[in-house]
Amino acid sequence: MRLSLCLAAVAMVAWSSNTARATDTAAVMCQQFAIDGAAYTVAPALELFEDFVPAHHAPRNIPIDVALPDDAIAYIHFPIVEDGTYLIYATEPDRLVGLKQKNRDVIPSNVMEAAPACSSVLTGGLSADIELGDVTGPRPIAIELSNGQPSTLRLIISRSPINSSQ
Repeated sequence: MRLSLCLAAVAMVAWSSNTARATDTAAVMCQQFAIDGAAYTVAPALELFEDFVPAHHAPRNIPIDVALPDDAIAYIHFPIVEDGTYLIYATEPDRLVGLKQKNRDVIPSNVMEAAPACSSVLTGGLSADIELGDVTGPRPIAIELSNGQPSTLRLIISRSPINSSQ
């Protein structure tokens, strides 16, 4: 009996420790960014109406590489399936213009400082409270990327807290 209680206590401590770490969304995003070879490449669209096709789809919770074009605004999108606060950290946060819906309405967003756990890598980003609304299935959200010199932007998108149901 004592052994069972002891094992149960150890399991609870381990579970609560993992849960506490997972709720620190920015720290988990930093951990994901540090995994070699974990990046997914997404092709940017030059027009918003082109944005909602698979080539421009950015998955959540893994690093994303986007080859930004020379001196042109570009778009990628990510899906949401539930209301929540979404965080987007980037290696060049000044290239993140903002968020838009498919109908081109702007989604209010806030500028974020660097991620505390990896401030030299994820130097800033955007956060936004986004509602699913009356959409059935995933709702695409566009990220507008600024024009400038061609470069590869690396970013990561997560819902906060990261250990929610989605």
